[in-house]
Amino acid sequence: MRMPRQKKASYDKGLALERRVASWLRRTYGFSCTTRDLVRGLAVKRPYEVDVHATITKGRIRKKEIDVWVECKALKVKRVHITKLVTSAEDVRDAAEEGIAEWYPDILMIVSNKGFDIDAIGWADRTGIYCVEAGERSYRFVGEMTREDFEKLKPSNY
Repeated sequence: MRMPRQKKASYDKGLALERRVASWLRRTYGFSCTTRDLVRGLAVKRPYEVDVHATITKGRIRKKEIDVWVECKALKVKRVHITKLVTSAEDVRDAAEEGIAEWYPDILMIVSNKGFDIDAIGWADRTGIYCVEAGERSYRFVGEMTREDFEKLKPSNY
């Protein structure tokens, strides 16, 4: 079955944004990245698709792997996108605690090339989600979770 032309164009834009974001995280922060990773939740049968799963090891003696779940949106992010990400991450964390999921996110991030609704930023601030606007050549952190927080690997509090 073929995908309608408009839907395919939207899919291609999203895929291009995911690849750009993965490249930015690798190049700028030294993360290892996987695009379109699948992770199981506790409450759902089908796994969640993580646009970009980024990992980095923190510490020299007590090494800890930090997992980042990045959602990429080629549209203006609204509050519903934030709540969906939080709900999905909570389900994956529950699954990891039960030994079902191999990992759960320490950090949640949404990257958009179209910006964020004011309510989306407010909700993201409340749950410690990093909001990043992807420009043509730059990335700008918006909301309370800053670039400096991300560089320190400050976890989200979902």
